[in-house]
Amino acid sequence: MFRLETERLLVRPWRPDDRAAFVAIHANSEVTRYLHAGVPFTDQEVDAYLERQTRQLAEFDLCMGALVERSSGEVIGVAGVQPLGTTGDLEIGWTLARHAWGRGYAREAGRAAMAHVLETLGRPRVVAIIDVGNEASRRVAVSLGMEYDRTYTGSELGHRLPEIVVERFYRERF
Repeated sequence: MFRLETERLLVRPWRPDDRAAFVAIHANSEVTRYLHAGVPFTDQEVDAYLERQTRQLAEFDLCMGALVERSSGEVIGVAGVQPLGTTGDLEIGWTLARHAWGRGYAREAGRAAMAHVLETLGRPRVVAIIDVGNEASRRVAVSLGMEYDRTYTGSELGHRLPEIVVERFYRERF
């Protein structure tokens, strides 16, 4: 089963009792600024997200899972790997609770997800899609050795949200 581990973090599939943590993390407008226009997810959107991750886990053994701080056992965000629309690429991503910002967790989780795609799965490339204005995530992607490709619409990527506009970063396997 999909699982990523680092010295300080664990990324694992969502459990039913994680729902409250997911909702609390995404209730902060700073956290959802680039994910959801700064508004909390509705109950239906939370359910759809968690169901999508369960399907991806069953189909691909990948997911954007619960990001857990190992020392406390607290769910502090979302991280992992998922298929990117209809591109055939695997996307890595990270979202952290506001209180967990500034500790290097996004980079640590991103590095583990990237290693899973490039080394464990042996894929030739990994990508990250980032909202055009999200400078913090852009810095994380660059720190992981990813290069900016170009700006895309969701429609161009075969994404479930065709209207989104994102920048795509990538890293090739060496």
